Amino acid sequence: MNDNLRQQEKTVRRVVLLTALYSVPGLLVLIPIIDPDIWWHMRTGEWIVEHRAVPWTDPFSTYAGEKLWVAYSWLFEVLVYGLHRWFGLWGLILYSLILSLLIAVALHKLVRRYALPFSSEVALTAAGLLAMKPLLSPRPWLFTILFFVVELDILFAARQSGNLRKLLWLPPLFLLWANLHIQFVYGLFVLGLAAAEPLLERLRRSRDPDTEGWLRSFRFLFLVTLACGAATLLNPYHVFVYQPVILFIEQTGFFDYVGEMAAPKFRGLWDWFVLATLLGATFSLGWWREKRPFLMLLLITGAFLSFRARRDVWVVAVSSVTVVAAVWGGRIGHDSFAITRHRAASAVVMLIIASGVVCVRRDLSEFRLQEAVADKFPVSAAAFVEEHKYTGPLYNHFDWGGYLLWRLPRVPVIVDGRGNVHGDKRVIDIHETWIGKQKWSSDPHLAASRLIIAGVEFPLASLLRMDSRFELVYEDKIAVVFIARSQSADHKTIKGQPQQD
Repeated sequence: MNDNLRQQEKTVRRVVLLTALYSVPGLLVLIPIIDPDIWWHMRTGEWIVEHRAVPWTDPFSTYAGEKLWVAYSWLFEVLVYGLHRWFGLWGLILYSLILSLLIAVALHKLVRRYALPFSSEVALTAAGLLAMKPLLSPRPWLFTILFFVVELDILFAARQSGNLRKLLWLPPLFLLWANLHIQFVYGLFVLGLAAAEPLLERLRRSRDPDTEGWLRSFRFLFLVTLACGAATLLNPYHVFVYQPVILFIEQTGFFDYVGEMAAPKFRGLWDWFVLATLLGATFSLGWWREKRPFLMLLLITGAFLSFRARRDVWVVAVSSVTVVAAVWGGRIGHDSFAITRHRAASAVVMLIIASGVVCVRRDLSEFRLQEAVADKFPVSAAAFVEEHKYTGPLYNHFDWGGYLLWRLPRVPVIVDGRGNVHGDKRVIDIHETWIGKQKWSSDPHLAASRLIIAGVEFPLASLLRMDSRFELVYEDKIAVVFIARSQSADHKTIKGQPQQD
């Protein structure tokens, strides 16, 4: 009787621990939407729905003209546009929450494959999720993280079971991936590493039976890799889907001027989770006698990508968690815990209750979400421009380009977050104008503008107050609006109050 009671208590504790693990995504993503790029993604989705086609040139800015533009996340953009249309800003939170939970499930499943003690597998999965916290926002890269984890799970499942037919799930995965986010190329690269491992092992002259088995199956794995590459071409852009990859490789200037492209600065707790997981994985590989080239190359790839740009820290987080699980699985004991339907249902109920409490405490009503947007973006300034029917060309900052592109669809922006459209030189030149560099007044794009929406904190906003070419017509706590004196208007307004001529 006592044994049964202890077993029940143990089960309850583990269900609570499981609930705590899956509460991590909810705690991290149930926050107001302040992402600067989600707006241009939604505007692109709206354009695709309206025209029933994907764009081949940029219809949103004054720059691109006939220049080729590949909307490589077109399917994601249609999805988030639909969610916003149906559910408002809550639709974007719902997207982040569902994808984050799916990532947690996939990562936990991958870790469980290696038979660690239950508490260890939960802690390892949680560490990986916490390391990815800055990326749990409504972006297409959530699909990339999910599919990357699923890809690794399929690869290791095929290796452990010897059933290479499991790899046939990969081509459909890449077909969907290539229509959702450009970083499917990371998945192809990792698949190439897996295909090359048997050859690397042959160079080491390994006689491990498992390795010999993979050597015999090299042809199959190679053909699957080719099939995955071919599957990525089944999208509206076909081979042109790779054009942004070439541009991103060439355009290195973004890494110094765009926050998410900069290297981790280790000013936040989450960056230290990234470093901790990497150090744990490095120690594990150093201790491990059975050196596997694939795991080593996976970790090196993750470290390179993640410390090059913070938007890719998920690569080293997932790679590190995978390496630690693979090295220590079966070596530190296994305390199995079957996740039955009854236990999963109990965890889901508690998870829903916990999420509801978080939403109430953070006041995530649609009204509060709209307020948060107004605190971050020029909502009132855009409404003023729309009311007075001011026309472009518009001069705006990089961070506000996406929102203005969404909020003022008839006024083309000068720049926004689409790096493959504008290029790093253009972004850098406009940034230097905004910070008031010496040649700011000679910026040809500024001189040609008839409308400027500026953040009050930017040096350019102060400089324009003394520039005879432009006239201040609106001001609030976060934004000011200037128009070119050549642009006619029936009346002028400062701080929302009409002022007669």
